[in-house]
This record gives sequence, C-alpha cells and structure tokens, in this order.
Amino acid sequence: MAAIPAALAELGEENLAGGTSSGLLQAVRAAVIAEFRTRAQFVGRLCEIDALLHAQGASRAVADAMTEHLGQLQLRRVTDPDSPELFVVTEGQGENFEVLRPAYVDEATGKLALAGQLRRVDVTGNGTNGTEGGR
Repeated sequence: MAAIPAALAELGEENLAGGTSSGLLQAVRAAVIAEFRTRAQFVGRLCEIDALLHAQGASRAVADAMTEHLGQLQLRRVTDPDSPELFVVTEGQGENFEVLRPAYVDEATGKLALAGQLRRVDVTGNGTNGTEGGR
C-alpha cells in the first residue's frame, strides 16, 4: 500500500514523534480506505473489459491472458449460472439459463465486483439449450 507512507509523511514527523496515536490511526485509516476505493474502481473497469472480450469471443490467447491476469488480482470470473445470487435475469422465457455476461467476484474482499447477466431459455429436444453450460 503506497498510500500509507504518503499519509504518514503528510502527517509530519512532529506528530509521529509526539505519540499522537489518534492522528496516526486516522492517517492509516484514510490511506487504507483510499486504497480500497482505488482497487474497487480498477477491478470494476477490468471486469467490464473482460466481459466485453467474453461477449465478443476474443481469441484464445487473449482470453487465456485475461484469465491469468484476473487470477493474479484475485478476481474470479463466474460463467456457471448455478450461483444465481451473482446474476441478474434480464430477459427470456423458460426454466433454464444462458449466461449473457459473466459475473466477477473479488476474492480479496469476498464481494461481488460485477453482476453477471442471465437470459431465460427453453430447453430444445436434446435436453440442452445450445449454450456453454447448458443450464
């Protein structure tokens, strides 16, 4: 967290040497909140980019690179509609679902970074709806 040393420097040596723990605590708290806000914004943008690439059928190399990058940042792409709390149903009819946009979970915070989108679909004669996952 680069923001913590900057916040401590801004607080000043005289405040740190004086032992004012409340000022130190406030500076560290503000720096941590700023870092989380910055991460949330970055994660949101990255998830939107990945969702666009997913929707446009990016090349295998690009998809693999994004998957690796998401993993390094502790982001999980969810393309399985078996986690309905991560998705919003946008349209369609039927009891099965097709993933229109993946959902993204920030595993560093345990929070949903970007909700996915599902479409309701009818099952065809062979028991699948022709989608990846076929639920």
